Amino acid sequence: MKNTILFFVHCPFLSRIRSNDLKVWSIVFCLLSLVPAMAFTDTDLQALDSELAKQGIYQAQKRAEIAAIHQDTTYSAFERYLALVNQYQSYHCDSAFAFVEQLNDQAHISQDPNHLATAQIKSAFLYLSSGLFKEAHDVFQQINLTNVDTDIQAEYYIHYARLLYDMADYTQGGVRAKYIQQGHARSEQALALLSPLDTVRYWSTAALYSMKQDDHHQAIQRFERALQCTSITQHQQAIAFSSMAAIYQHLHQLPQADHYWILAAIADIQSCTKEAVAMANIAERLYHQHRPNQAAKYIQYALDDATFYNARHRQLSISKILPIIEQQQLAQQQDYNHRITILNTALYILVAILAILLYLLYARMKALRNAKHIIDHTNLQLQQANTIKEECIGTFLQQESNVYNKLEKYQRYVRKRANNKQWDDLLRIPPYAEVRTLRNEFYNRFDTMVIHIFPHFVQQMNDLLQADKKLTPKQGELLSPELRIFALIRLGITDNNHIANLLDYSINTIYTYKTRIHNAALLDTVSFYNAIKKIN
Repeated sequence: MKNTILFFVHCPFLSRIRSNDLKVWSIVFCLLSLVPAMAFTDTDLQALDSELAKQGIYQAQKRAEIAAIHQDTTYSAFERYLALVNQYQSYHCDSAFAFVEQLNDQAHISQDPNHLATAQIKSAFLYLSSGLFKEAHDVFQQINLTNVDTDIQAEYYIHYARLLYDMADYTQGGVRAKYIQQGHARSEQALALLSPLDTVRYWSTAALYSMKQDDHHQAIQRFERALQCTSITQHQQAIAFSSMAAIYQHLHQLPQADHYWILAAIADIQSCTKEAVAMANIAERLYHQHRPNQAAKYIQYALDDATFYNARHRQLSISKILPIIEQQQLAQQQDYNHRITILNTALYILVAILAILLYLLYARMKALRNAKHIIDHTNLQLQQANTIKEECIGTFLQQESNVYNKLEKYQRYVRKRANNKQWDDLLRIPPYAEVRTLRNEFYNRFDTMVIHIFPHFVQQMNDLLQADKKLTPKQGELLSPELRIFALIRLGITDNNHIANLLDYSINTIYTYKTRIHNAALLDTVSFYNAIKKIN
Protein backbone atom coordinates (compact mmCIF):
# COMPACT_ATOMS: atom_id res chain seq x y z
CA MET A 1 0.00 0.00 0.00
CA LYS A 2 2.95 2.29 0.72
CA ASN A 3 4.30 1.81 -2.80
CA THR A 4 0.85 2.53 -4.15
CA ILE A 5 0.68 5.86 -2.35
CA LEU A 6 4.17 6.84 -3.56
CA PHE A 7 3.22 6.00 -7.11
CA PHE A 8 -0.01 7.95 -6.71
CA VAL A 9 1.89 11.06 -5.68
CA HIS A 10 4.78 10.97 -8.19
CA CYS A 11 3.33 9.54 -11.41
CA PRO A 12 2.66 12.36 -13.93
CA PHE A 13 0.26 10.47 -16.15
CA LEU A 14 -2.05 9.95 -13.13
CA SER A 15 -1.91 13.67 -12.46
CA ARG A 16 -2.94 14.19 -16.05
CA ILE A 17 -5.89 11.89 -15.58
CA ARG A 18 -6.79 13.72 -12.38
CA SER A 19 -6.83 17.05 -14.13
CA ASN A 20 -8.72 15.71 -17.15
CA ASP A 21 -11.13 13.23 -15.72
CA LEU A 22 -11.70 12.72 -11.97
CA LYS A 23 -13.82 9.67 -12.60
CA VAL A 24 -11.04 7.86 -14.44
CA TRP A 25 -8.59 8.90 -11.73
CA SER A 26 -10.72 7.29 -9.02
CA ILE A 27 -11.03 4.10 -11.11
CA VAL A 28 -7.29 3.78 -11.57
CA PHE A 29 -6.69 4.45 -7.85
CA CYS A 30 -9.02 1.57 -7.04
CA LEU A 31 -7.09 -0.62 -9.45
CA LEU A 32 -3.83 0.23 -7.72
CA SER A 33 -5.15 -0.50 -4.24
CA LEU A 34 -6.84 -3.78 -5.20
CA VAL A 35 -4.24 -5.25 -7.57
CA PRO A 36 -3.16 -8.25 -5.42
CA ALA A 37 -6.72 -9.49 -5.09
CA MET A 38 -7.99 -9.77 -8.66
CA ALA A 39 -7.31 -10.46 -12.31
CA PHE A 40 -9.11 -8.46 -14.99
CA THR A 41 -12.33 -7.00 -13.64
CA ASP A 42 -15.01 -5.09 -15.41
CA THR A 43 -13.57 -1.97 -13.78
CA ASP A 44 -10.12 -2.70 -15.28
CA LEU A 45 -11.53 -3.10 -18.74
CA GLN A 46 -13.88 -0.14 -18.39
CA ALA A 47 -10.86 2.07 -17.60
CA LEU A 48 -9.07 0.68 -20.65
CA ASP A 49 -12.12 1.13 -22.88
CA SER A 50 -12.50 4.69 -21.61
CA GLU A 51 -8.98 5.48 -22.78
CA LEU A 52 -9.50 3.67 -26.08
CA ALA A 53 -12.49 5.91 -26.70
CA LYS A 54 -10.17 8.92 -26.36
CA GLN A 55 -7.65 7.71 -28.93
CA GLY A 56 -8.77 10.38 -31.37
CA ILE A 57 -8.13 13.10 -28.78
CA TYR A 58 -4.66 11.79 -27.94
CA GLN A 59 -3.74 11.46 -31.61
CA ALA A 60 -4.94 15.02 -32.28
CA GLN A 61 -2.67 16.18 -29.45
CA LYS A 62 0.17 14.18 -31.00
CA ARG A 63 -0.35 15.80 -34.38
CA ALA A 64 -0.49 19.23 -32.72
CA GLU A 65 2.85 18.59 -31.00
CA ILE A 66 4.38 17.54 -34.33
CA ALA A 67 2.96 20.62 -36.06
CA ALA A 68 4.40 22.83 -33.33
CA ILE A 69 7.86 21.40 -34.00
CA HIS A 70 7.54 22.23 -37.69
CA GLN A 71 6.49 25.80 -36.88
CA ASP A 72 9.05 26.49 -34.14
CA THR A 73 11.68 28.81 -35.65
CA THR A 74 14.05 28.47 -32.70
CA TYR A 75 15.09 24.97 -33.77
CA SER A 76 18.18 24.38 -35.86
CA ALA A 77 17.71 21.94 -38.74
CA PHE A 78 19.35 19.13 -36.76
CA GLU A 79 17.31 19.87 -33.63
CA ARG A 80 14.04 19.96 -35.61
CA TYR A 81 14.67 16.60 -37.28
CA LEU A 82 15.76 15.08 -33.96
CA ALA A 83 12.56 16.31 -32.29
CA LEU A 84 10.47 14.90 -35.15
CA VAL A 85 12.24 11.54 -34.94
CA ASN A 86 11.54 11.45 -31.19
CA GLN A 87 7.87 12.13 -31.87
CA TYR A 88 7.54 9.47 -34.55
CA GLN A 89 9.92 6.72 -33.35
CA SER A 90 7.27 4.87 -31.33
CA TYR A 91 4.31 6.25 -33.27
CA HIS A 92 4.85 5.74 -37.01
CA CYS A 93 7.91 3.88 -38.24
CA ASP A 94 7.90 5.00 -41.89
CA SER A 95 7.69 8.70 -40.98
CA ALA A 96 10.43 8.26 -38.40
CA PHE A 97 12.66 6.65 -41.02
CA ALA A 98 12.04 9.56 -43.39
CA PHE A 99 13.11 12.11 -40.79
CA VAL A 100 16.03 10.07 -39.50
CA GLU A 101 17.48 10.09 -43.02
CA GLN A 102 17.35 13.89 -42.98
CA LEU A 103 18.80 13.85 -39.46
CA ASN A 104 21.74 11.82 -40.74
CA ASP A 105 22.18 14.24 -43.65
CA GLN A 106 22.37 17.19 -41.27
CA ALA A 107 24.82 15.31 -39.04
CA HIS A 108 27.12 14.62 -42.00
CA ILE A 109 26.94 18.27 -43.03
CA SER A 110 27.96 19.44 -39.57
CA GLN A 111 30.51 16.63 -39.02
CA ASP A 112 29.85 17.07 -35.29
CA PRO A 113 30.75 13.75 -33.55
CA ASN A 114 27.78 14.15 -31.18
CA HIS A 115 25.39 14.76 -34.07
CA LEU A 116 26.76 11.84 -36.07
CA ALA A 117 26.50 9.43 -33.13
CA THR A 118 23.00 10.66 -32.19
CA ALA A 119 21.70 10.27 -35.74
CA GLN A 120 23.14 6.76 -36.04
CA ILE A 121 21.75 5.73 -32.65
CA LYS A 122 18.31 6.91 -33.77
CA SER A 123 18.65 4.92 -37.00
CA ALA A 124 19.61 1.80 -35.07
CA PHE A 125 16.72 2.31 -32.63
CA LEU A 126 14.23 2.53 -35.51
CA TYR A 127 15.58 -0.64 -37.08
CA LEU A 128 15.29 -2.31 -33.67
CA SER A 129 11.72 -1.07 -33.13
CA SER A 130 10.60 -2.28 -36.56
CA GLY A 131 12.10 -5.75 -36.07
CA LEU A 132 15.10 -5.31 -38.40
CA PHE A 133 17.60 -6.63 -35.89
CA LYS A 134 20.46 -7.31 -38.30
CA GLU A 135 20.28 -3.81 -39.75
CA ALA A 136 20.21 -2.34 -36.24
CA HIS A 137 23.24 -4.41 -35.23
CA ASP A 138 25.14 -3.29 -38.33
CA VAL A 139 24.50 0.37 -37.50
CA PHE A 140 25.60 -0.08 -33.86
CA GLN A 141 28.81 -1.68 -35.10
CA GLN A 142 29.54 1.37 -37.26
CA ILE A 143 29.01 4.05 -34.61
CA ASN A 144 32.20 5.85 -33.55
CA LEU A 145 32.04 7.05 -29.91
CA THR A 146 35.32 8.96 -30.06
CA ASN A 147 34.87 12.54 -28.78
CA VAL A 148 31.18 11.85 -28.06
CA ASP A 149 29.51 13.18 -24.90
CA THR A 150 28.99 10.75 -22.02
CA ASP A 151 25.21 11.14 -22.18
CA ILE A 152 25.16 10.03 -25.83
CA GLN A 153 27.50 7.15 -25.09
CA ALA A 154 25.10 5.99 -22.37
CA GLU A 155 22.21 6.21 -24.86
CA TYR A 156 24.23 4.08 -27.27
CA TYR A 157 24.83 1.31 -24.72
CA ILE A 158 21.20 1.40 -23.47
CA HIS A 159 19.76 0.82 -26.94
CA TYR A 160 22.48 -1.67 -27.88
CA ALA A 161 21.68 -3.70 -24.79
CA ARG A 162 17.99 -3.72 -25.65
CA LEU A 163 18.80 -4.94 -29.18
CA LEU A 164 20.86 -7.83 -27.83
CA TYR A 165 18.17 -8.77 -25.31
CA ASP A 166 15.49 -8.68 -28.03
CA MET A 167 17.67 -10.82 -30.30
CA ALA A 168 18.02 -13.32 -27.45
CA ASP A 169 14.20 -13.51 -27.20
CA TYR A 170 14.06 -14.81 -30.79
CA THR A 171 16.86 -17.40 -30.44
CA GLN A 172 17.64 -20.47 -28.37
CA GLY A 173 20.55 -22.40 -26.92
CA GLY A 174 24.09 -21.12 -27.03
CA VAL A 175 23.25 -18.21 -29.33
CA ARG A 176 20.66 -16.93 -26.87
CA ALA A 177 23.14 -17.15 -23.99
CA LYS A 178 25.72 -15.25 -26.03
CA TYR A 179 23.30 -12.42 -26.81
CA ILE A 180 22.21 -12.15 -23.18
CA GLN A 181 25.83 -12.03 -22.02
CA GLN A 182 26.60 -9.32 -24.56
CA GLY A 183 23.48 -7.43 -23.44
CA HIS A 184 24.68 -7.57 -19.85
CA ALA A 185 28.01 -6.13 -20.91
CA ARG A 186 26.33 -3.21 -22.71
CA SER A 187 24.01 -2.59 -19.74
CA GLU A 188 26.97 -2.47 -17.39
CA GLN A 189 28.71 0.03 -19.69
CA ALA A 190 25.57 2.17 -19.75
CA LEU A 191 25.15 2.07 -15.94
CA ALA A 192 28.78 3.05 -15.49
CA LEU A 193 28.09 6.23 -17.46
CA LEU A 194 24.75 7.13 -15.81
CA SER A 195 24.19 8.79 -12.47
CA PRO A 196 21.82 7.00 -10.05
CA LEU A 197 20.62 10.37 -8.71
CA ASP A 198 16.91 9.97 -9.33
CA THR A 199 17.15 9.50 -13.10
CA VAL A 200 14.61 7.49 -15.09
CA ARG A 201 17.23 6.19 -17.52
CA TYR A 202 19.43 4.85 -14.73
CA TRP A 203 16.68 2.98 -12.88
CA SER A 204 15.04 1.71 -16.09
CA THR A 205 18.37 0.43 -17.38
CA ALA A 206 19.23 -1.11 -14.02
CA ALA A 207 15.78 -2.71 -13.83
CA LEU A 208 16.10 -4.26 -17.31
CA TYR A 209 19.58 -5.51 -16.36
CA SER A 210 18.17 -7.23 -13.26
CA MET A 211 15.21 -8.57 -15.20
CA LYS A 212 17.47 -10.24 -17.78
CA GLN A 213 19.56 -11.70 -14.95
CA ASP A 214 16.35 -13.28 -13.61
CA ASP A 215 16.60 -11.22 -10.40
CA HIS A 216 12.90 -10.46 -10.50
CA HIS A 217 12.54 -8.98 -7.03
CA GLN A 218 15.29 -6.45 -7.63
CA ALA A 219 13.96 -5.69 -11.12
CA ILE A 220 10.51 -4.82 -9.75
CA GLN A 221 12.05 -2.61 -7.07
CA ARG A 222 14.07 -0.74 -9.67
CA PHE A 223 11.09 -0.28 -11.99
CA GLU A 224 9.11 1.09 -9.04
CA ARG A 225 12.02 3.44 -8.32
CA ALA A 226 11.92 4.63 -11.95
CA LEU A 227 8.16 5.19 -11.72
CA GLN A 228 8.68 7.47 -8.71
CA CYS A 229 10.86 9.82 -10.77
CA THR A 230 9.10 13.12 -11.43
CA SER A 231 10.70 13.37 -14.89
CA ILE A 232 9.31 10.08 -16.17
CA THR A 233 7.35 10.28 -19.43
CA GLN A 234 4.19 8.37 -20.29
CA HIS A 235 6.12 6.24 -22.77
CA GLN A 236 8.69 5.35 -20.09
CA GLN A 237 5.82 4.53 -17.70
CA ALA A 238 4.36 2.20 -20.32
CA ILE A 239 7.71 0.39 -20.69
CA ALA A 240 8.02 0.02 -16.89
CA PHE A 241 4.45 -1.23 -16.47
CA SER A 242 4.84 -3.66 -19.37
CA SER A 243 8.11 -5.02 -17.99
CA MET A 244 6.64 -5.48 -14.51
CA ALA A 245 3.63 -7.26 -16.00
CA ALA A 246 5.96 -9.62 -17.87
CA ILE A 247 7.87 -10.35 -14.65
CA TYR A 248 4.71 -11.09 -12.66
CA GLN A 249 3.41 -13.28 -15.47
CA HIS A 250 6.73 -15.18 -15.49
CA LEU A 251 6.33 -15.68 -11.73
CA HIS A 252 2.73 -16.91 -12.29
CA GLN A 253 1.38 -14.01 -10.22
CA LEU A 254 -1.34 -13.45 -12.77
CA PRO A 255 -3.60 -10.92 -10.97
CA GLN A 256 -0.64 -8.52 -10.61
CA ALA A 257 0.42 -9.21 -14.20
CA ASP A 258 -3.07 -8.46 -15.52
CA HIS A 259 -3.19 -5.21 -13.57
CA TYR A 260 0.11 -3.94 -14.92
CA TRP A 261 -0.81 -4.94 -18.46
CA ILE A 262 -3.85 -2.65 -18.14
CA LEU A 263 -1.71 0.22 -16.84
CA ALA A 264 0.81 -0.29 -19.65
CA ALA A 265 -1.91 -0.31 -22.31
CA ILE A 266 -3.45 2.90 -20.89
CA ALA A 267 -0.04 4.61 -20.91
CA ASP A 268 0.52 3.45 -24.51
CA ILE A 269 -2.81 4.92 -25.59
CA GLN A 270 -2.19 8.24 -23.85
CA SER A 271 1.33 8.56 -25.32
CA CYS A 272 0.16 7.40 -28.80
CA THR A 273 2.67 4.57 -28.70
CA LYS A 274 1.93 2.14 -31.51
CA GLU A 275 5.06 0.01 -31.05
CA ALA A 276 3.78 -1.81 -27.95
CA VAL A 277 2.90 -5.27 -26.62
CA ALA A 278 0.54 -4.58 -23.71
CA MET A 279 -2.72 -4.73 -25.67
CA ALA A 280 -1.75 -8.03 -27.32
CA ASN A 281 -0.92 -9.54 -23.94
CA ILE A 282 -4.24 -8.37 -22.51
CA ALA A 283 -6.00 -10.13 -25.38
CA GLU A 284 -4.03 -13.31 -24.77
CA ARG A 285 -4.79 -13.25 -21.02
CA LEU A 286 -8.50 -12.69 -21.70
CA TYR A 287 -8.47 -15.68 -24.00
CA HIS A 288 -7.02 -17.86 -21.24
CA GLN A 289 -9.70 -16.51 -18.92
CA HIS A 290 -12.31 -17.81 -21.42
CA ARG A 291 -13.48 -14.36 -22.49
CA PRO A 292 -13.04 -14.70 -26.26
CA ASN A 293 -15.29 -11.82 -27.33
CA GLN A 294 -13.28 -9.26 -25.37
CA ALA A 295 -10.04 -10.94 -26.44
CA ALA A 296 -10.99 -10.61 -30.09
CA LYS A 297 -11.72 -6.89 -29.64
CA TYR A 298 -8.35 -6.10 -28.01
CA ILE A 299 -6.29 -8.23 -30.36
CA GLN A 300 -7.78 -6.25 -33.23
CA TYR A 301 -6.64 -3.02 -31.53
CA ALA A 302 -3.16 -4.51 -31.11
CA LEU A 303 -3.04 -5.64 -34.72
CA ASP A 304 -4.17 -2.21 -35.93
CA ASP A 305 -1.41 -0.52 -33.91
CA ALA A 306 1.29 -2.93 -35.12
CA THR A 307 0.14 -2.49 -38.71
CA PHE A 308 0.04 1.31 -38.36
CA TYR A 309 3.54 1.35 -36.90
CA ASN A 310 4.78 -1.40 -39.28
CA ALA A 311 6.66 -3.36 -36.59
CA ARG A 312 7.40 -6.74 -38.16
CA HIS A 313 8.30 -8.60 -34.98
CA ARG A 314 5.21 -7.22 -33.20
CA GLN A 315 3.03 -8.45 -36.04
CA LEU A 316 4.70 -11.85 -35.68
CA SER A 317 3.97 -11.91 -31.95
CA ILE A 318 0.37 -10.91 -32.49
CA SER A 319 -0.05 -13.64 -35.11
CA LYS A 320 0.34 -16.17 -32.29
CA ILE A 321 -2.83 -14.79 -30.67
CA LEU A 322 -4.87 -14.46 -33.86
CA PRO A 323 -6.41 -17.95 -33.46
CA ILE A 324 -8.56 -16.27 -30.79
CA ILE A 325 -10.57 -14.66 -33.55
CA GLU A 326 -10.76 -17.91 -35.47
CA GLN A 327 -11.95 -19.73 -32.37
CA GLN A 328 -14.65 -17.16 -31.80
CA GLN A 329 -15.81 -17.48 -35.39
CA LEU A 330 -15.76 -21.25 -35.02
CA ALA A 331 -17.96 -21.02 -31.93
CA GLN A 332 -20.48 -18.90 -33.80
CA GLN A 333 -20.68 -21.43 -36.60
CA GLN A 334 -20.96 -24.56 -34.49
CA ASP A 335 -24.76 -24.52 -34.50
CA TYR A 336 -24.87 -23.99 -38.25
CA ASN A 337 -22.30 -26.73 -38.82
CA HIS A 338 -24.34 -29.14 -36.72
CA ARG A 339 -27.39 -28.56 -38.93
CA ILE A 340 -25.63 -29.29 -42.18
CA THR A 341 -23.49 -32.21 -40.98
CA ILE A 342 -25.91 -34.85 -42.28
CA LEU A 343 -26.36 -33.05 -45.58
CA ASN A 344 -22.60 -32.72 -45.96
CA THR A 345 -22.10 -36.39 -45.18
CA ALA A 346 -24.67 -37.41 -47.80
CA LEU A 347 -23.11 -35.01 -50.27
CA TYR A 348 -19.62 -36.41 -49.61
CA ILE A 349 -20.90 -39.96 -50.16
CA LEU A 350 -22.58 -38.91 -53.40
CA VAL A 351 -19.46 -37.11 -54.56
CA ALA A 352 -17.34 -40.15 -53.66
CA ILE A 353 -19.63 -42.45 -55.67
CA LEU A 354 -19.62 -40.02 -58.57
CA ALA A 355 -15.85 -39.76 -58.37
CA ILE A 356 -15.51 -43.56 -58.46
CA LEU A 357 -17.85 -43.80 -61.45
CA LEU A 358 -16.01 -41.02 -63.24
CA TYR A 359 -12.71 -42.71 -62.50
CA LEU A 360 -13.96 -46.04 -63.85
CA LEU A 361 -15.37 -44.30 -66.92
CA TYR A 362 -12.16 -42.40 -67.43
CA ALA A 363 -10.10 -45.58 -67.05
CA ARG A 364 -12.34 -47.36 -69.56
CA MET A 365 -12.13 -44.51 -72.05
CA LYS A 366 -8.39 -44.30 -71.58
CA ALA A 367 -8.06 -48.05 -72.23
CA LEU A 368 -10.18 -47.69 -75.37
CA ARG A 369 -8.08 -44.73 -76.55
CA ASN A 370 -4.89 -46.68 -75.92
CA ALA A 371 -6.27 -49.68 -77.81
CA LYS A 372 -7.37 -47.47 -80.70
CA HIS A 373 -3.97 -45.80 -80.72
CA ILE A 374 -2.26 -49.18 -80.86
CA ILE A 375 -4.57 -50.37 -83.65
CA ASP A 376 -4.09 -47.15 -85.62
CA HIS A 377 -0.36 -47.36 -85.17
CA THR A 378 -0.34 -51.01 -86.24
CA ASN A 379 -2.52 -50.25 -89.25
CA LEU A 380 -0.21 -47.41 -90.22
CA GLN A 381 2.79 -49.71 -89.98
CA LEU A 382 0.98 -52.35 -92.03
CA GLN A 383 -0.02 -49.73 -94.58
CA GLN A 384 3.55 -48.47 -94.81
CA ALA A 385 4.82 -52.05 -95.07
CA ASN A 386 2.30 -52.81 -97.82
CA THR A 387 3.26 -49.64 -99.66
CA ILE A 388 6.94 -50.54 -99.47
CA LYS A 389 6.16 -54.09 -100.48
CA GLU A 390 4.05 -53.00 -103.46
CA GLU A 391 6.60 -50.48 -104.65
CA CYS A 392 9.45 -52.95 -104.25
CA ILE A 393 7.51 -55.65 -106.10
CA GLY A 394 6.58 -53.23 -108.87
CA THR A 395 10.15 -52.01 -109.22
CA PHE A 396 11.68 -55.46 -109.31
CA LEU A 397 9.03 -56.85 -111.69
CA GLN A 398 9.82 -54.01 -114.05
CA GLN A 399 13.54 -54.74 -113.59
CA GLU A 400 13.00 -58.43 -114.30
CA SER A 401 10.89 -57.60 -117.37
CA ASN A 402 13.58 -55.29 -118.73
CA VAL A 403 16.26 -57.92 -118.17
CA TYR A 404 14.23 -60.55 -120.05
CA ASN A 405 13.57 -58.13 -122.91
CA LYS A 406 17.27 -57.41 -123.19
CA LEU A 407 18.13 -61.12 -123.04
CA GLU A 408 15.60 -61.81 -125.81
CA LYS A 409 17.03 -58.97 -127.88
CA TYR A 410 20.54 -60.26 -127.30
CA GLN A 411 19.47 -63.81 -128.38
CA ARG A 412 18.15 -62.45 -131.68
CA TYR A 413 21.40 -60.55 -132.06
CA VAL A 414 23.44 -63.75 -131.51
CA ARG A 415 21.30 -65.89 -133.89
CA LYS A 416 21.47 -63.30 -136.62
CA ARG A 417 25.26 -63.04 -136.36
CA ALA A 418 25.62 -66.81 -136.19
CA ASN A 419 23.39 -67.37 -139.25
CA ASN A 420 25.41 -64.78 -141.16
CA LYS A 421 28.62 -66.36 -139.85
CA GLN A 422 29.72 -62.99 -138.46
CA TRP A 423 31.92 -64.58 -135.88
CA ASP A 424 33.85 -61.47 -135.05
CA ASP A 425 30.63 -59.61 -134.24
CA LEU A 426 29.69 -62.33 -131.80
CA LEU A 427 32.68 -61.38 -129.69
CA ARG A 428 31.33 -57.84 -129.38
CA ILE A 429 28.58 -57.57 -126.77
CA PRO A 430 26.04 -54.79 -127.41
CA PRO A 431 25.94 -52.06 -124.74
CA TYR A 432 22.41 -52.95 -123.66
CA ALA A 433 23.58 -56.49 -122.83
CA GLU A 434 26.67 -55.47 -120.86
CA VAL A 435 26.42 -56.86 -117.31
CA ARG A 436 27.89 -53.68 -115.84
CA THR A 437 25.32 -51.62 -117.68
CA LEU A 438 22.55 -53.84 -116.41
CA ARG A 439 23.99 -53.65 -112.89
CA ASN A 440 24.16 -49.83 -113.03
CA GLU A 441 20.58 -49.71 -114.26
CA PHE A 442 19.62 -51.92 -111.33
CA TYR A 443 21.45 -49.61 -108.90
CA ASN A 444 19.76 -46.58 -110.41
CA ARG A 445 16.29 -48.10 -110.17
CA PHE A 446 16.98 -49.32 -106.64
CA ASP A 447 18.28 -45.92 -105.52
CA THR A 448 15.29 -44.18 -107.10
CA MET A 449 12.91 -46.56 -105.37
CA VAL A 450 14.56 -46.06 -101.96
CA ILE A 451 14.52 -42.27 -102.24
CA HIS A 452 10.91 -42.40 -103.40
CA ILE A 453 9.84 -44.52 -100.42
CA PHE A 454 12.15 -42.80 -97.90
CA PRO A 455 12.72 -39.21 -99.13
CA HIS A 456 14.97 -38.33 -96.17
CA PHE A 457 16.91 -41.56 -96.04
CA VAL A 458 20.34 -40.06 -96.70
CA GLN A 459 19.86 -37.22 -94.18
CA GLN A 460 18.45 -39.44 -91.44
CA MET A 461 21.18 -41.99 -92.04
CA ASN A 462 23.85 -39.31 -91.70
CA ASP A 463 22.20 -38.03 -88.50
CA LEU A 464 23.16 -41.36 -86.94
CA LEU A 465 26.85 -40.92 -87.84
CA GLN A 466 29.68 -38.81 -86.52
CA ALA A 467 30.14 -35.38 -88.09
CA ASP A 468 33.30 -36.32 -89.99
CA LYS A 469 31.91 -39.71 -91.11
CA LYS A 470 28.91 -38.57 -93.13
CA LEU A 471 28.07 -40.57 -96.29
CA THR A 472 27.95 -38.59 -99.54
CA PRO A 473 26.91 -40.27 -102.85
CA LYS A 474 29.10 -39.64 -105.87
CA GLN A 475 28.02 -37.15 -108.47
CA GLY A 476 25.25 -38.65 -110.60
CA GLU A 477 24.34 -41.24 -107.94
CA LEU A 478 21.53 -41.15 -105.42
CA LEU A 479 23.08 -43.63 -102.97
CA SER A 480 26.58 -44.76 -102.15
CA PRO A 481 27.39 -48.50 -101.75
CA GLU A 482 27.20 -48.17 -97.96
CA LEU A 483 23.83 -46.44 -98.19
CA ARG A 484 22.52 -49.21 -100.50
CA ILE A 485 23.51 -51.85 -97.94
CA PHE A 486 21.63 -50.08 -95.15
CA ALA A 487 18.71 -49.29 -97.44
CA LEU A 488 18.26 -53.04 -97.92
CA ILE A 489 18.44 -53.48 -94.15
CA ARG A 490 15.71 -50.81 -93.80
CA LEU A 491 13.63 -52.82 -96.30
CA GLY A 492 14.01 -55.86 -94.06
CA ILE A 493 16.81 -57.71 -95.90
CA THR A 494 19.42 -58.38 -93.22
CA ASP A 495 21.17 -61.56 -94.44
CA ASN A 496 24.69 -60.65 -95.57
CA ASN A 497 24.73 -63.30 -98.35
CA HIS A 498 21.44 -62.10 -99.71
CA ILE A 499 22.67 -58.48 -99.64
CA ALA A 500 25.91 -59.50 -101.39
CA ASN A 501 24.01 -61.33 -104.13
CA LEU A 502 21.57 -58.47 -104.70
CA LEU A 503 24.28 -55.80 -104.93
CA ASP A 504 26.91 -58.00 -106.61
CA TYR A 505 29.33 -57.39 -103.74
CA SER A 506 31.53 -59.94 -102.04
CA ILE A 507 30.77 -61.01 -98.49
CA ASN A 508 33.98 -59.37 -97.32
CA THR A 509 32.91 -56.10 -98.93
CA ILE A 510 29.61 -56.23 -97.08
CA TYR A 511 31.40 -56.87 -93.78
CA THR A 512 33.90 -54.09 -94.47
CA TYR A 513 31.21 -51.51 -95.24
CA LYS A 514 29.08 -52.47 -92.25
CA THR A 515 32.06 -52.40 -89.87
CA ARG A 516 33.07 -48.97 -91.13
CA ILE A 517 29.56 -47.64 -90.54
CA HIS A 518 29.33 -49.26 -87.09
CA ASN A 519 32.52 -47.50 -86.05
CA ALA A 520 31.21 -44.15 -87.29
CA ALA A 521 27.81 -44.50 -85.56
CA LEU A 522 26.83 -42.29 -82.61
CA LEU A 523 24.82 -45.10 -81.02
CA ASP A 524 25.58 -48.60 -79.87
CA THR A 525 24.91 -51.39 -82.41
CA VAL A 526 21.44 -52.38 -81.17
CA SER A 527 20.22 -48.77 -80.90
CA PHE A 528 21.79 -47.99 -84.28
CA TYR A 529 19.87 -50.74 -86.08
CA ASN A 530 16.65 -49.86 -84.24
CA ALA A 531 17.06 -46.27 -85.44
CA ILE A 532 17.59 -47.47 -89.04
CA LYS A 533 14.33 -49.40 -88.88
CA LYS A 534 12.54 -46.15 -87.94
CA ILE A 535 13.81 -44.15 -90.91
CA ASN A 536 10.89 -42.79 -92.89
